[in-house]
Amino acid sequence: MLTPLRSKKMMIFLSVVVVVALVLTGGIGLFRALSTNPVAAPPPQDGQEGHGQEEAPEPLEAPEVDALGQAPAGLSYTSDDEDVHCNPAECVRLVQVLPEEEGAEVGSEKTIEQVYDHLLDQDWGQLLPEGVEEPADVPLGETMMTDGDVLVADSSEHGGSDSVAVLMLGNANQPAS
Repeated sequence: MLTPLRSKKMMIFLSVVVVVALVLTGGIGLFRALSTNPVAAPPPQDGQEGHGQEEAPEPLEAPEVDALGQAPAGLSYTSDDEDVHCNPAECVRLVQVLPEEEGAEVGSEKTIEQVYDHLLDQDWGQLLPEGVEEPADVPLGETMMTDGDVLVADSSEHGGSDSVAVLMLGNANQPAS
């Protein structure tokens, strides 16, 4: 009874049948997938919740100013609730870095360098732009700082001695999806 299954011709025939069946099944599935148009689910009507629909994850809240710790000597951090900006993916906080003495004019680039140096002294890490291997190859303000939870980037418009230094704080961790 098993003798015909042991012949080479029968094994080749069965292999060809299996391969042809797999190719046809894959082709039919691909044809069906390409020929059907995806139908968007109608938006939920008032009073009804979208049961079974996946909702986009809520963005993490923007870090508080306190995440930066104490400001360097002679500087202070300021930020209000209006300085928080959110999009569907993330929330960031803009923080102004101001001199404590009124009338003191410090350029925004120098202020950012002061803050970055202070953060490095507080054991924050420095993230270099893509393609840069050494911190000395790029100005300090063109890097980002992180403590593992918070990212800090220079968001200032450096234009002169009266320009305000602005830091952008964001979460280093992505929201759970």
